[in-house]
Amino acid sequence: MKKLLLIFTLLFSTVMFSSPSFAEGDDLQKAINQFFPNQIKVYGVKIIGTENTPFKDIEKAAKILNQWLDNNGDGNPDDKLVIDKLIKNNAILVMGKSENDLERSFDNLIDVLEDTNIDIDNFERALIGLISDEPNIAYLEEILHLVTQVGYANAYPEVFGEFKGSRISEAMDVARGGYFKKTPKIYPKSSWYHYYDKSCDYACMITEYFYWSLTSLLGAQINRYDEISEEWELNTPSKMTKDKLIMKILQDERYQIPKRLPSF
Repeated sequence: MKKLLLIFTLLFSTVMFSSPSFAEGDDLQKAINQFFPNQIKVYGVKIIGTENTPFKDIEKAAKILNQWLDNNGDGNPDDKLVIDKLIKNNAILVMGKSENDLERSFDNLIDVLEDTNIDIDNFERALIGLISDEPNIAYLEEILHLVTQVGYANAYPEVFGEFKGSRISEAMDVARGGYFKKTPKIYPKSSWYHYYDKSCDYACMITEYFYWSLTSLLGAQINRYDEISEEWELNTPSKMTKDKLIMKILQDERYQIPKRLPSF
């Protein structure tokens, strides 16, 4: 679910949210304000929504993003380097009330940006889309994708880089039963990660692998085996011990990987 297609308290609002409007004068921000007027920043990371997106759902996404970034709840980001990379690379969570609502507003935004000097390809690479009425597990997934794909992968490329040769890619190759640049017709029987979506390239496979590994370790997938086993088999913390390489990475204190699931 990587492509565009996620009740916060007053205490949270004082700690993590900035003004609803970014109010910046550049062409990109003007275009964003036009088509995605509902906006929040979490530690400088943008969440934007169409005018039809309920603001309570944007607040919900902001609460989840805050907890992925400040997992110990002390009011400060757990890893400032990850925050810096998210901001530097202009990471944005883009929300719509429906798939059509999101796609229509996004297409209008791109049409406007094509008349500017903005590098649209770079802009799109740092975006993750989310439909506001998706279930809670989708909020966890898409927001974590933003954090890992734009944040961790750029903060620690030798470990989390979404390319062959990074430590997480080496762990993933074991989980998939070998190195596959493109999706194989059939994964080896020894694999426990076997994603058959041909639109998901090698980098995308790493994004998804990070999500499955971390959320399974933290207990989010415990009751979902029948639903997800076609793609991912290690759905519980105890099963995750089979994937020794990713466990070593996720439990390395140097990278401040979240230790608990965000609450809703």
